[in-house]
Amino acid sequence: MKNIDSKPGDPDSLQSLDLNAGGEPASLSTRKNEARLNLALKAVGMGTWEWDVLEDRMEWDARMHNLFGLGPGEFGGRYEDFLALVHPGDRERLAQALHFSSRPDAGHDSEFRAVVPGGEVRMIRVRCRVFCRLGMKPSRILGVAWDVSANRRAQEEASARDRHLLTTLMDHIPDNIYFKDNESRFIAINRAMARLFGKEDPSEFLGKTDLDVFCADHAFRAMEDERRIIETGEPIVNLEEKETWPDGHVTWVSSTKMPLTDPRGRIIGTFGISRDITLRKRAEQELARVAEELRMKNHALEEDLGMARELQNALLPQQFPTFPRGAAESESAIHFHHFYRPSTAVSGDFFDVFEIEENVAGLFICDVMGHGVRAALVASILRALVNELEPVWKDPSEFMRQLNRALRRILKHTRVPLFASAFYVVADLTNGTLTHSNAGHPCPLRVRRGQQREMLLDRLDGCKLGPALGLLDEPEYPSARTGIVTPETVLFFTDGLFEVEAQDGSLYDYQALRRAVGLLGEDKGIKAADLCERVVRKVCEFSGQEEFGDDVCLVAMELDGAVGR
Repeated sequence: MKNIDSKPGDPDSLQSLDLNAGGEPASLSTRKNEARLNLALKAVGMGTWEWDVLEDRMEWDARMHNLFGLGPGEFGGRYEDFLALVHPGDRERLAQALHFSSRPDAGHDSEFRAVVPGGEVRMIRVRCRVFCRLGMKPSRILGVAWDVSANRRAQEEASARDRHLLTTLMDHIPDNIYFKDNESRFIAINRAMARLFGKEDPSEFLGKTDLDVFCADHAFRAMEDERRIIETGEPIVNLEEKETWPDGHVTWVSSTKMPLTDPRGRIIGTFGISRDITLRKRAEQELARVAEELRMKNHALEEDLGMARELQNALLPQQFPTFPRGAAESESAIHFHHFYRPSTAVSGDFFDVFEIEENVAGLFICDVMGHGVRAALVASILRALVNELEPVWKDPSEFMRQLNRALRRILKHTRVPLFASAFYVVADLTNGTLTHSNAGHPCPLRVRRGQQREMLLDRLDGCKLGPALGLLDEPEYPSARTGIVTPETVLFFTDGLFEVEAQDGSLYDYQALRRAVGLLGEDKGIKAADLCERVVRKVCEFSGQEEFGDDVCLVAMELDGAVGR
C-alpha cells in the first residue's frame, strides 16, 4: 500500500476523468463520451466510487457492488460500511492510508483483501484522488477499484514456485551457499554448508559468524573481505581461499562474494558461493613438489650430460699423428680435419685415427643407431673395443669381424636390438694403397685434386658391403684395396650429414651430397679444412637451419705427394 500524487498527463491517474479546473467533477460533455467511458470501465471490470468527506457519504456504481459481491442498493453508503467489507487483517492499514490520503492534493493507490458475502476473499486494488473546495479542506474523493485476485494469485504462485526452486537449489547443490547481514552474521545457509560445519540443520547457524566456525585468522580475513564489499559494492569473484579449522586441518575453496541489496538497492549484507577445491589444490601442490624434484633431477642430469659431452669431446683425437713418424705437421704426408656435432648433449657418432706403423695410418668412423645417451653408451663401448683390437688394426677385414664379435657378446642380453654402421680404412704410404672394409656405412668420397673433371670425384668402394656391427654373430666383412692418387682428399661421414630435410619437405640425400662435393672439388687449390666447412655450409643452406636433426661426424683425410717417404 502506498500514497501517490497523480500528475497531469499520467495515464494511470484520474485526470482522464473530465474534471473542471476548480477541482469538482464536471459533467460529461456528451452522451457519446459517457458511453465511451462506461464501455472502457466495463471492459477492465473497473468500478467507480465517490466519497463526500464532509457528509461521510459514499456513492458506488453497479460495478463496485459487483466487486464486493453486493446486489444493487445493498451497500450502506458510509465509510464504516466500506471498512466492514475489508478483511480484518488489512482494515487498520487501509484506514491509516485513507486518512493520510484525505489531505489536500493527496492521492492513494493500494491493494487490500475484501471479504464478500459467503466468505470469499478477493484482492481489490483501489486508486483515488482528493479534491478540495476552493483550495481549503478536502471535500470529495473520487476513485476507481478493480479485482486483482487473479494477478495476485499468479504472483503468489510464481513466488511459491521461485521459493520452491530456491529451496531445491539450496538443499541439493553440493557447493556452499550463504547469506550474511552487514555484521557478517549468517542469515541463511544451505544444507551443504551446514554439513561442512558438522550439522544437518542450517538454522543452527543463523546469527553466527565465521569466528564460530573457523580459526580467527581466516575468520577475520573473510570478514574484512565482506566489510570491503559492503563499503564499495565491488564483488570478489573466484577467490581461492585457504580455510584453517580449529583442529588445524586445512581446506581450500574457490569463493565468489557479492553485495546483498534490499528492494531499493541498498546494500544490507553479502552473499556468496564457495566450491571445495581441496583435492585440486593438493594435487597442484603435489605436482609442484614433483615438478621441483624433477627440475632438480633434470638439472643434475643436465650437469651429468654436460660432463659426458666434455668427456666425449675429450676422447676425440685432439692431435693427429704425422707421417712419417716424427715429421713436422706441415711436412706430414697425411693431414686430418673434422667436423663433429651431436644433435643432443652426447652423440652416438665417433671417429678415431691410429698410427699403426711409421708410414701406415688407420681411420675408423662409426654411427650407432639412434642418438642421445643410449647411442653414446654404445659408442663408448665400441671405442674401448677398438683400442683393444690394436693387434689387428692393419687388417680391416679381421678388425671388423672381431669388433662385431665383441659387440655381440656384450649386447646379447639387451632387450632392444642395437647396431652401428662403421667404416675402417688403412692408408699405407709405403706401397701407396688404401685398404678398407665397410659395415653398412655410407661410402666415403674421394676428391682428386689436379685431375681431369671426369676423374675428379669417386667413391671409396670396391668391396662387398658387410652388415652393420651387432646384428649377426659371425658375418664376413670383405676388404678391398685401391691405389692412392695424390694429391687427393677422402671424406668420411655419417648419415646425419646428408639425411636432412628442407622446410618444403624435400630431402638432401647422398646423391645431393655427392654433387655438392664434386662442385666444390673443382677448386683445385681447396684444402681439406675448407672443403669440410663448405660442405657443412651447403647442407645448412639447403635445410635453412644451423642445427642438424641427427648426430653429424665428418672427417677429411688429405693425402699429398709424400707417398713412399
